[in-house]
Amino acid sequence: MRKITLIIASLAILGFIGEGCAKKGVVKPAEQPQTPQVQQQQPAPEAVQQQTAEKSIEEIQKELEMIHFDFDKYNVRPDAKTTLEQDSKVLSDNPNIKVQIAGYCDERGSVEYNLALGEKRAKSAQDYLETLGIAPGRLSTISYGKSDPIDPGHNEKAWAMNRRDEFHIVQ
Repeated sequence: MRKITLIIASLAILGFIGEGCAKKGVVKPAEQPQTPQVQQQQPAPEAVQQQTAEKSIEEIQKELEMIHFDFDKYNVRPDAKTTLEQDSKVLSDNPNIKVQIAGYCDERGSVEYNLALGEKRAKSAQDYLETLGIAPGRLSTISYGKSDPIDPGHNEKAWAMNRRDEFHIVQ
């Protein structure tokens, strides 16, 4: 008997609650708050951040310019200092970006020699960026030596183009 009374009381309570919720769900059009259509059509914030991040990384990569070196040298030339100062500003404006500096050489010299020279070139660019205030933890280096030339020619113009540092975003 007691179970039946509890069941009936529970059903009655559920009925009142369900009936009360149904009445609250009905809203007259005049009482509906006005919300701008723009808010209803906006994508989720995560999607906006992801699209912006991808786009900005591409834009940032385009802003980072390569530098060139003289034959058999790894010191940063005056024209390269100007370019590195511009690259430093790009990196300062984007503090979450990490960059790998890739050093390259022309085709003359042995593989071993050019790998070492490419590393010295990348390291000198890294050192200069650090003097401009870029945190060392944001920069890394790699040498490709004489592999992957920009210009496959066998003349001074091609060699000058291939003696370079490139800056690749890694984050």
